[in-house]
Amino acid sequence: MARIKIISGANDGESYDLGDREMLLGRHPECQVTLKDSTVSRRHARITTDGNAYYVDDVGSQHGTRVNGELIRGPERLYDRDEIQISQVKVLFLASSAEESSSEDLGAGKSGRPSTVIASLDVLAEADDSEDSASAPRWRALLDITRSLGASLDLRQILPKVLDNVFRILPQASRGCIMIARQPGEDLIPYASRTSTGKTNVPPTISRTISEKVMSECKAVFSTDAGEDERFSASESVLDLKIHSVLCAPLVGVSDTPVGMIHLDAQDPAHQFTSNDLDILVNIANLVGQAVDHAQLHETQLQFDRRERDLETARQVQRHFLPQERPDVPGYQIADYYKPADAVGGDYFGFTRLPDGQLAIDVGDVAGHGVPAALLMARLCSETRYCLVTDIIPSDAVQSLNQELSKQTFSFFITFALCVLDPIRHELTVVNAGHMPPLLRRAASGEVIEVGADISSPPLGIDPSISYQQATVSLEPGDLVMMYTDGISECPSPDGKRYGVERVHEIVAASGDAEDLVAKLLADVQSFTQDTPQEDDTCIVAFSRNAHPPG
Repeated sequence: MARIKIISGANDGESYDLGDREMLLGRHPECQVTLKDSTVSRRHARITTDGNAYYVDDVGSQHGTRVNGELIRGPERLYDRDEIQISQVKVLFLASSAEESSSEDLGAGKSGRPSTVIASLDVLAEADDSEDSASAPRWRALLDITRSLGASLDLRQILPKVLDNVFRILPQASRGCIMIARQPGEDLIPYASRTSTGKTNVPPTISRTISEKVMSECKAVFSTDAGEDERFSASESVLDLKIHSVLCAPLVGVSDTPVGMIHLDAQDPAHQFTSNDLDILVNIANLVGQAVDHAQLHETQLQFDRRERDLETARQVQRHFLPQERPDVPGYQIADYYKPADAVGGDYFGFTRLPDGQLAIDVGDVAGHGVPAALLMARLCSETRYCLVTDIIPSDAVQSLNQELSKQTFSFFITFALCVLDPIRHELTVVNAGHMPPLLRRAASGEVIEVGADISSPPLGIDPSISYQQATVSLEPGDLVMMYTDGISECPSPDGKRYGVERVHEIVAASGDAEDLVAKLLADVQSFTQDTPQEDDTCIVAFSRNAHPPG
């Protein structure tokens, strides 16, 4: 009778007969197999049978279920000695109740699944008294392969050495090569090639039929007379070269996906490969496949580390473009907040002191986010400061800014809002280029109005001929102004709802000064999103006129 045995975790050593019943495994007490490990889901996996075979399936667990290290996507048939991994717990499937003897014979992890060899021959030669001494060079070559694979992660360095040792193990080979795909689905690239007489920079011509079969089906190929083999009858490379024997095995990585292949052929009809040679090559290919996978993962990690360093540099550069401190304006309080969705972002805000004592406060939002948006943000920052100090009238400054940005040859746009604060006259002049209008909360009435909503014009970078208008309002004691980007109003909740402009208005109406507004808005956004990943850059700038001190 088939059974399962738990070989790791809190239930280590427990075994259960399967029979013809469904067996549920999980942490819940109602499961037929109750696993005590805290990382296991309450109902994690189930084992079923159709009378002829047993199957394991995940039942929506948090961490998934694996068979022999591979994550399963549906019911997976079980073979003798298959290892089922349920979170941190390992369960061994035994097709027979004769447990201990089979454990010793097969060894842990040696599954009874069908071999990947699609064709084989019986071993014709019987071992003789000289077998041990004759096989010694093969074992030494295999040991050299193992050592070379562990000596370096440079595939260009280690794979030629591996191929040299493969020729020592299989001396009947006429030509051979090791080919790798740098990325899944990409063409194979030769990393090592040689002939029986030595190395060569010219890889052998390989049958497309063979390579496609090996890579697409993850199966090893063996033929004792490739020229007559019906599987390769359409292959000109096999026929033209009069290849009599072919071995080709996939290099399989940890994800059970081919990352390349080893190909050997023999042209001497008196010295052909045998099925035992294929078995040897498959085992070598498995070792090489793991090494290639590790080397590629290492290279991916190095690229990731380089990218992280580049992004950190970009982050520091962007911080330099943003204000390092808030300006001190007598009678006013200023607060701000900035957070990109990625390492760098496309939202922008700035403070520019003008020659006449006024303060320009501007907020922009480049379409998109990430590095491309950050580069445009840097351009916006420098151009904005130049236009503000060269044009006295705010609407003229924005028009000049638009003309400069419209000279770009690539397509983009930037929403932009400018507020020029006169702290002597207590007046605010607003120019809007397709951005959310600044919000003004009147202290006397509590009313929230959108300043300049009726004079909003298209975003920057679309049309250099656009003429921008401006609107001016007075600021009374206690009045509060806020500028923001759509990363605030469009941030999502866990159920996909958007925060919305109306909710922004409500927070502005209920706030006191600028610092109080930013704190309340951020707290309400966090409560709304509940740590849902940030989709867009967010920026807030608020300023308020101080209320009259009590008499």
